[in-house]
Amino acid sequence: MRILFVVHGFVPDRVGGVELHAHYLAAALAARHAVGVLAWASDPTKPDYALEERRQDGFTTWRLNHRFTDLATFAGIYRNARIDELFEGIVDRWRPDLVHVHHLIGLSAGILERTKGRGLPLVLGLHDYWFGCPRGQRIRDGLVVCHEIDRNLCVPCLKPQNYELRAPRRPLGAWLRHLRLPTRRRGLRILRQYDADMHRLLALPEAIVTPSAFHREMYRRYGVDAAKVHVLPYGLPTAAFVGGGRRAAPHFRIGFLGTLIPSKGPHVLLEAYRLLGRADATLDVYGNWVPYHGDTGYLDRLREAAARIAGTVRFHGRYEPADVPRILASLDAVVVPSLWYECSPIVIREAFLAGVPVVASGHGGMAEAIDHGVNGLLFRPGDASDLAAQLRRLVEEPALGGRLAAHPKQVASIAENALRHLMLYESLVRKEACSA
Repeated sequence: MRILFVVHGFVPDRVGGVELHAHYLAAALAARHAVGVLAWASDPTKPDYALEERRQDGFTTWRLNHRFTDLATFAGIYRNARIDELFEGIVDRWRPDLVHVHHLIGLSAGILERTKGRGLPLVLGLHDYWFGCPRGQRIRDGLVVCHEIDRNLCVPCLKPQNYELRAPRRPLGAWLRHLRLPTRRRGLRILRQYDADMHRLLALPEAIVTPSAFHREMYRRYGVDAAKVHVLPYGLPTAAFVGGGRRAAPHFRIGFLGTLIPSKGPHVLLEAYRLLGRADATLDVYGNWVPYHGDTGYLDRLREAAARIAGTVRFHGRYEPADVPRILASLDAVVVPSLWYECSPIVIREAFLAGVPVVASGHGGMAEAIDHGVNGLLFRPGDASDLAAQLRRLVEEPALGGRLAAHPKQVASIAENALRHLMLYESLVRKEACSA
């Protein structure tokens, strides 16, 4: 079978949960099938719409450079006819049997329509809330979580700076250069069109996949046919964690692994560590920093806050996926303090495999993965005092951490995950062949 992935970034250029999942899955499938990957790139040294083909890990990749230099309307954030045409050119040359769209940020939602127009089976992955929230995380200014979608509250999010991540170096597009915060009436008109477009696009795939039942329910509430949605938990290279073991230390070691952005809550963890106030506990922060909707000073604020804490806080910067087993072996607890409704953080499963207790925000896919007091601990999202209380339990009750780490946990291997995807792909290809 010839399988074409579409994703909003790809390793090693970009390493996040979705990018890592797509890479693991592509590499596993490429052992027996032809796999291609079209990924968004944003390289300021290359022209807009440059398309670079290369071989990587046994499959073909295309990096499509898109820096939004010609952006003229809000709809241009998610629709781009030129990208659609470049995608069709890849389809013409490579001739896939099926297209699996993992994410479309930086690319074009028209890829879904072009796939359907070719009569190709289409699988859509849902990993965040981009199809219902233009910012992707259902979290607005002030780090307020949108428990329900209220378009009146969405209008202030239409500020140009909220889209600087789409043009990382500078907001070059005409829309970003000239648009001010729209009036409420105009903003609602923009959002009504966005909703109409997204609902139409979400009806196109033959199958939708997501790694958590929580995420399926959130999209069902947005109008997606739940019968189309397959819950396929992320698969991991489980063999990499076998026999690692945790290294002992004379102090309690708390860790954070992930991108340093406000919605992931590292500032909540810093405050909890301050409130913990234990000289026999350290905090290690692993991950790179990126601008967040116009906020370019977050890392500086984290470092300033850490400098005021009477304890040991170390910032280690970016890490590679291969480093994770080693990092986890050096920790006694992993904290996932995300403020937004994470779909299914990979770091929780990695910690499960490494036998490290996890303390996570008690909502979203995090609460789905963790049974409080059984295989991990949960705290009230955004509540540093409650997080400090959970960490204090682990520090003062050594047997608790041992029980949490030892409790049986189910983590799919990448081979299992690839097999489940392949079974879905084959059923869709057979169905398309029968209807032809």
